Amino acid sequence: MSEKFTHGRSRFSGGLFCAAAMLFATFSAGQSRACELVAEDPAAVQIDYNPFAIGQASGPLDILFVNQSDTACDLRLRLVDDGGAPLTGASVGGVNILFVPRESSGLLHRGAQYGLFELAIEPDDRVRAELDATVMNNMVAEAGEHATDLFLAVTDIDGQPLLPRIPIRMILRSTPRAQINIAGSAGAFGSGSTVDVIDFGEAATGATHRAFLQVRANTEATLTVRSEHHGVMRHMEGGETGSTVPYEVELDGIPVDLAEAWIHRVDPPRTLDGISLPLDFTLGAVAGQMSGKYEDLITIDVTPR
Repeated sequence: MSEKFTHGRSRFSGGLFCAAAMLFATFSAGQSRACELVAEDPAAVQIDYNPFAIGQASGPLDILFVNQSDTACDLRLRLVDDGGAPLTGASVGGVNILFVPRESSGLLHRGAQYGLFELAIEPDDRVRAELDATVMNNMVAEAGEHATDLFLAVTDIDGQPLLPRIPIRMILRSTPRAQINIAGSAGAFGSGSTVDVIDFGEAATGATHRAFLQVRANTEATLTVRSEHHGVMRHMEGGETGSTVPYEVELDGIPVDLAEAWIHRVDPPRTLDGISLPLDFTLGAVAGQMSGKYEDLITIDVTPR
């Protein structure tokens, strides 16, 4: 009896092992057929950014997926950080970035969640997921090149990873930019009426007039001020030999030397509003000059460093 019992138990154990092996083989083959996926690492996303330009800047992100199985693959793509945590937003150089599927792509944005997409790939097919990394706010990034790294997690509809996380390199190039505007009142860049002519009306010694030089830039900038007649207003009908009226200019309380090109460095805050500097004009002595209209032309240039 003992010998028969041992023999029977041995056959029973062997039967269990064979069944388990068959089950494992079936499960493995099913998984393999379900989604055999290959993906290319994408090229770096490059955004050329001018914060003062009209319209949104963007850069392309294209990722090729190949389904090597004989069944369809339904993918979930999710932007994550280097630890694998889902991102609620992305930025580079302080500029917020939104990833938007291109219309030509089969990629679909999933719900209201940031950076979550769906992609279906037919058996033995390849699909290029196409997105645009679009600047979503009007931040003034410091001039230069800024970079950050994100990752794309690729899973099935149940959240099971199908590939190692795909690295995404984000590069934002902010070309040095600077702009100026002369306004009749202090305020953000472009606010207040634009001033092209400083009109003193009837001339009087010591008369003053104030405007504002508005400057915005994404780097330090150099202002160059030039006076056509080197600090005097000439009689419009007298030419070089006519009478003149001297005047003085101060920029933010600093005397401007109009006898030659005057250079001044500014470092406005990195905002669209920039900085507003008082620009003060004061007439010199006017006694004894012939009547008529006097003028000078002042040119102010700004150059980013």
